[in-house]
Amino acid sequence: MEQVEVNWDERGVVTIKLNRSEKMNAITKVMAKELLQVIVESKNNPKVKCLVITGAGKEAFCAGGDLRELHGNLKEKEAYQILHPMKQVLYELATFPLPTFALLNGQARGGGCEIATACDFRYGLEDGEYGFIQGGLGITPGWGGGELLYKRIQADRAAHWLMESNMYSAEEAYRIGWLHKIVTRESLDTHRLLLAPFLQKSHRQLKIFKSQYLHSLSMHNVSSHMEEEVKNCASLWESEEHIRAVEKFIRTRKKS
Repeated sequence: MEQVEVNWDERGVVTIKLNRSEKMNAITKVMAKELLQVIVESKNNPKVKCLVITGAGKEAFCAGGDLRELHGNLKEKEAYQILHPMKQVLYELATFPLPTFALLNGQARGGGCEIATACDFRYGLEDGEYGFIQGGLGITPGWGGGELLYKRIQADRAAHWLMESNMYSAEEAYRIGWLHKIVTRESLDTHRLLLAPFLQKSHRQLKIFKSQYLHSLSMHNVSSHMEEEVKNCASLWESEEHIRAVEKFIRTRKKS
């Protein structure tokens, strides 16, 4: 793997680390392909009990899509072609037959929040910050994570977060039910104790629990709804609002 680090341990935990800390673990085409490969391989492995996604470094879990690829000059069709592979990744995560965890080692922005939302459970740090900031960039979530947010938290809170497009503190994210636990960095890095209660169950037990959970979420139409989200995001790519927002973001980043 070039941009994703994978660890399979004897307890049955598959840990996927987004390994581009110098770029705040921003997602590229290569990373999307590698993520999909690992997730699909893991779901068919009878030794797997849990799947974990985290990020390299201490600054960011994931900052969303890499702007070198997802820049403001793309046409609608080009944007769709780049966005769609991550929709596939998120769908596989959201329907994974065993428990999935996002261990948020740093901030999560935009698509980073979408990835975390596709997981069943999210554990973050006390100083963590999280936000669906796409609305402030003249677009909407584009990997299906906006659709999934409505499956994870109360509908009005999901709508408010998406439309407000602000960053939330760990405390606020916990209050609305998006974060399940606020933990120390040490416990997050090792995650042995965090996952211990789950790993005490058998593979079969965990599959049954997860099947019940997915059934409760009525996931049968989620793929088509996620696909619609990708198309909606791509349709906004050439808008003046998005082009101006990306140009402003790039100028601000260069100054800093």
